[in-house]
Amino acid sequence: MCADKLSFSKKIMATVCHHCPLCKAARKNPESVIGKMLHHKYHSDNCPFWKAEIAAYGQEVSEKTQNE
Repeated sequence: MCADKLSFSKKIMATVCHHCPLCKAARKNPESVIGKMLHHKYHSDNCPFWKAEIAAYGQEVSEKTQNE
């Protein structure tokens, strides 16, 4: 989904998640305890911030941050 089609509130939620220290740690180290918790199906299916972040920045952001 294109970030231009997101509502203002979804853009805010995506920005919060994108810059959240816990979410950053989870994206960088998906095999860590925090990474496993945040990438768990329960969290990824139910967190509106996580969903907004994926919708705004795409799944590639998660994969790209893992390689850094």
